[in-house]
Amino acid sequence: MNLIKCLFCGKVTKIHKINVQKTINSKTVTLANAPVYYCEVCKETFYPKEVQDSFRYIKDRGLETKGILYNFDDMSKKVSD
Repeated sequence: MNLIKCLFCGKVTKIHKINVQKTINSKTVTLANAPVYYCEVCKETFYPKEVQDSFRYIKDRGLETKGILYNFDDMSKKVSD
């Protein structure tokens, strides 16, 4: 992942690994240890394509009905297969 500039202030963001949550079909799904772009100036967080693809993978396969906590590294491997 490349560093990107903040969409709001234009400063360079840093990559942080955090737990990211998204509601899918009324269930709050968490991706543990997911990399996100974080702007220390604005305090804004941006999800890279890999995180978005992981949530899309969970939704498209109905995995939110089987669990609500997934490890990002495991999901990103499945997405890339």
